[in-house]
Amino acid sequence: MKNKVRRIPNKRITKNAKIFGGLLLCGTTVVILMLGIRLFVIAGNKAVDGHNLTKATREAFMGKQNIIANRGKIFDVNGQVLAENTTVYNMYAILDKNQKDANGKPDYVTDASETAQKLSTVISLKEKVIYKRLTAKQFQVEFGSAGKSLTIAQHKKIVAMKLPGIKFTSQAARVYPNDQMASHLIGNIKYSENVSGQSTMIGTMGIEAAENSILTGKNGIKSYEGQKENNKSSRTVKNGDDVYLTLDDSLQNTLETRMDTLFKDTGAKTAVAVLMEAKTGRIVAATQRPNFNANDKSSNPATWQNLLDQGAFEPGSTMKGITLAAAIDTGEWRPNDTYQSGTFLIDGKKVVDAFGQDAGVLTYREGFWRSSNVAFARTEQKLGATTWRKYLTRFRFLQSTKSGLNAEEAGSISFNYPIEQANTAYGQAINVTPLQLIQAYSAIANNGKEVKPYFVDKVVNSSTGAIVKEGKTTTVAHPIKASTAEKVREYMIDVVNQSTGTAKEFDLRDAGYQIAAKTGTAQVAEKGQYLDGLKNAIHSVVVLAPEKNPKYIFYMAVKQPKVFPDETIQTTMNKVFRPLMLQALNNSSSAVKSKTTKQTVPNVVGQSITAAKTTLTKAGFRVAVVGTTGKIKSQSLLPEQKALTNQLVILKAQGTTNMPDMTGWSLTDAQSFAKQIGFSLTWKGSGYITSQTVGANQLVVKSSQVAIVLKEKE
Repeated sequence: MKNKVRRIPNKRITKNAKIFGGLLLCGTTVVILMLGIRLFVIAGNKAVDGHNLTKATREAFMGKQNIIANRGKIFDVNGQVLAENTTVYNMYAILDKNQKDANGKPDYVTDASETAQKLSTVISLKEKVIYKRLTAKQFQVEFGSAGKSLTIAQHKKIVAMKLPGIKFTSQAARVYPNDQMASHLIGNIKYSENVSGQSTMIGTMGIEAAENSILTGKNGIKSYEGQKENNKSSRTVKNGDDVYLTLDDSLQNTLETRMDTLFKDTGAKTAVAVLMEAKTGRIVAATQRPNFNANDKSSNPATWQNLLDQGAFEPGSTMKGITLAAAIDTGEWRPNDTYQSGTFLIDGKKVVDAFGQDAGVLTYREGFWRSSNVAFARTEQKLGATTWRKYLTRFRFLQSTKSGLNAEEAGSISFNYPIEQANTAYGQAINVTPLQLIQAYSAIANNGKEVKPYFVDKVVNSSTGAIVKEGKTTTVAHPIKASTAEKVREYMIDVVNQSTGTAKEFDLRDAGYQIAAKTGTAQVAEKGQYLDGLKNAIHSVVVLAPEKNPKYIFYMAVKQPKVFPDETIQTTMNKVFRPLMLQALNNSSSAVKSKTTKQTVPNVVGQSITAAKTTLTKAGFRVAVVGTTGKIKSQSLLPEQKALTNQLVILKAQGTTNMPDMTGWSLTDAQSFAKQIGFSLTWKGSGYITSQTVGANQLVVKSSQVAIVLKEKE
């Protein structure tokens, strides 16, 4: 049996251990005591280093959600949509083979070849380009501009293909149903993202920019405390209001169609045309070339200048009507006095008549209808520079019309020397905008009362339909006496009726209307020098129609045409003016009468088709129905809003659809109906429908092809 070894404890180690243990216990006690005191202070003050713990805890516990307001729509005066909201989709593809869906199935592109082939049928990208992207060594890929801003229809087609790995993100977008129509006036938007990635639309030009705050509305906020909404911190979203323009879709379509032809036939650098109600200042049609399609994101921003109120230019001889008014108003116009036409020297500088130096001695009255620069340089000298400048101010040149568009130019003038002062009397050395010119001519049309042009008919609350604001006629000046205005119109008749009158091509007497007009041919200046030749000029015309008690003022300018389809280009310009003006004058439901022909739209949702048609017809509206069974589910014009008598209201029911008799409809009416069903519509001509290839009461479906013929009313 082995003896047990007895170990004797090391007294020194035992003593050190006890000391260390004591110190550790004391230290721990001090730390716990300090933490306790700290917690007691925090509990009492509810703050740490100046930070309120109650607030911090509350903020950590609460959540906020921004609710983006819907942008208001833009309509024409008849309720046709010019700008509205939609959803677009951006597409991307997952390529990482580790990605699985919730069911464990592949959530990546499994067959690049098949996927590329199918996608190429929907997006504007070649199959081989798509395939190259889908075989890249990346986690995911996008498809450039071809995969961005896809329409709802494109999105549906791709989703229906059930392609693994193909994903989308969505965002609100702006769509313009009529593409290029009045594009510079309606305008465009850009997108701005906030810190949370939410996108807001901001108007960049035209009405979209000028009425941006009204259209945008106010975003809402939903605040949460845990799972419960905090009503005190939440804010209700205020959707943007809808803006109704003074544009008449029927007149606008005619103008657009005719301007397309003119621009193509002349190859002009620019062209602009506008039709205004003389007594109210309402712009019922306006367009320019080149224009752009706001739906096309590749459109060139360089073309986005609104020629109605920007890019002021020398108007040429259309200014002579204003000079004539000043001379008559001051008693300095002597129509039967004579002068030598051709050339006139002022301080050694030449004033030259455009029609040459062989016209001989003319009366001042003939000098007006023949558009003599010499006659009006002499007239300005009779007036005197001070008086003439005073009348330019009285007619409100060199200042914005404040029509409601942003960045409107005031124009400019060179008026230091006698030759410059004389030049302004026939439209050189002074720059104006079309809006300034038609505003000035409104005084001649309205017996001395000058009215401001405007574009917004009304602003409507998009949720309630209540009218928030209405456009109104604004008298801005009385630059001349009524008797002066009447005399100016009398002399403007000569410009149309005389065989040597410069506006004889615009004569409407064969259609039963006497008009008053003045033409202009202004040389284009570059680098301080005027260019030679008719191809380097701005050809323009201003028309008051009819001459007695004018209803409309028309202005058009064509800059630097490359081709002259006729000798003076006036016949070509008349192909725009004549159908537009006759349509405006002859159309009983035109915008000029809109103030007295508006009716309240009844609410027919939920009624039977027969009852709804009866209700709307009795209220003075035309009716077309999509569907033949069931009750009315929706109507194209909002209930309780004001709309023009005889306007078309499209109702939606159920079942198949029969084609209505579209005789007398405008192109916009037909386009709206076609859009509701989805059938293809083609057309020839402008004005109102006279024939259709699918007859009334025949079945019409999405695959139908319908062609129509339109003709202006004369």
